[in-house]
Amino acid sequence: MQVTIVVVRLQQRDCGMSSMGFIRNTEAFLSVLKAVIKTTSHRFVLFSAGYEPLDTVIEMISGASSSSNLSKQECSKGCTLLFDDQLLCFSGSIPYIWLFSRCAAAFHHGGSGSTAAALHAGIPQIICPFILDQFYWAERLYWLGVAPQPLERQYVVPESNDAASIKKASDMLSKAISLALSPPIKKQALEIAEKVSVEDGVAEALKVLKEQAIFAAGDGN
Repeated sequence: MQVTIVVVRLQQRDCGMSSMGFIRNTEAFLSVLKAVIKTTSHRFVLFSAGYEPLDTVIEMISGASSSSNLSKQECSKGCTLLFDDQLLCFSGSIPYIWLFSRCAAAFHHGGSGSTAAALHAGIPQIICPFILDQFYWAERLYWLGVAPQPLERQYVVPESNDAASIKKASDMLSKAISLALSPPIKKQALEIAEKVSVEDGVAEALKVLKEQAIFAAGDGN
C-alpha cells in the first residue's frame, strides 16, 4: 500500500528578512529523497517554504526531466512534480492540520508548530532538529513514542552529493520512516491525538498568564 509522507520546514528564515537555509546542499537533499522514494515507493509532499536555493534546484531538475505523467492543469501554480510524480514540491502555504490528517507521517525539523499539528493529526513523526528547542521536541516525541530516535543532520542533508553519502543518508531516513510507520508508533500517535483533542490550549494559557500576573502583582506589594 502506497503512503504519503509530508516533509515540512527543513529550512529557516532569519528574523523574516533573509534566508538562512540549513539545507546548504539542496541537490544532495533532493537526491536523498529520490533514493528513499525508490527504496520505499512512498509518495512525498515537500514544502520548500519559498527557500530560493531549494526552489531553484527543483526547477532545474523539473526542466531536465521528462514531462510529468499528470497534466499541468492538475498541478497548480507553485507546485512541481518530480521523480515520476512521487514527489510533489509546493512553495505556497496550506494549513498543516488539514494536510497532516491526509498523510501517513510528517517529517520535519521539530518546531513547536509542526510538532503540535502532527500530534493533533494523530500521525507518526520523523524529526531532524537543527537549533534551539527543536532538539527538545525531537527527544520529547521519541520519549512519547510517536517518533523514532531523532535523525542527525548529515543523514538528511549530507555535505557531499557523492553516491556513498547519498546511500548512507537515504538508508538512515528509510529506516526512520519504516520505524515511524510501525504499528506501535502509529497506535501511540492516535492515542496521543485523542488526549490532545480534549484539551483547551487557549483556556490553559490564559489560566497560566492570569496566575503569573497575580503572582507578579503580589510580589510587587
